[in-house]
Amino acid sequence: MKSLVIPVKNIGRLSEASDALLTRTPGTPGIGLIFGDSGLGKTTATAWFVNQCNGVYVRALSTWTPCSMLQAILCELDVAPTKMRAAAMVNQIVDVLRTTGRPLFIDEFDYIIDDRKMTETLRDIHDISSVPIVLVGMDGVQQKVQLRDQFVNRIAQWVEFKPIDFEDCQLLSASLCEIRIKAELLRKLFNASKGVIRLIVIGLDIIERKARTLGLSEIGSEQWGNSNFFLSDSPKTKRRRGY
Repeated sequence: MKSLVIPVKNIGRLSEASDALLTRTPGTPGIGLIFGDSGLGKTTATAWFVNQCNGVYVRALSTWTPCSMLQAILCELDVAPTKMRAAAMVNQIVDVLRTTGRPLFIDEFDYIIDDRKMTETLRDIHDISSVPIVLVGMDGVQQKVQLRDQFVNRIAQWVEFKPIDFEDCQLLSASLCEIRIKAELLRKLFNASKGVIRLIVIGLDIIERKARTLGLSEIGSEQWGNSNFFLSDSPKTKRRRGY
């Protein structure tokens, strides 16, 4: 199966939002928030966006403090902190971002949103550097952001990742698979996945592997049978005697 980023509708919405952030009028808010349930393609889409605009990507950790967040950003900028104080590191980050114009991406924003000091530090970096900041989090983070009045006013683009539709599923199959999957089998995969793109991609790969094993260039429900689309069956637990 091919390894490509396919322009499904979630990617289209992200592309529109990214263009708006990168071309916004100077002095206007430049923070974007990408949110949605697990498995809907946020990580893949964010990686695509980062590569498109030469962005700075940092993944938040549950152990982060304001200082460790700033150190991680400096590390991705390939800049050594001159001082370990937060204010000095913010100044370094702002100088580099302002000079390069590179957008800053913070993944796993859920780890940050409950810490006012970290969110305010990101707001400072945005306000002073004027570069876009893109935050990526799970569904529910958008409601928590609403509780940060000064921060939420900086968010110009809200991009919700939703389960894909069958049209997107057909596009994925046609673009990624090197064999043809009949529509009735593809519909069964789509229904089983509930539109979760990660599961669909896993299912497409498993279907293609089975088709190759059978020497087929096209596969449908008859050849697929009752195989599992996503995972092999878990091993049965054996009862141990004598205990």
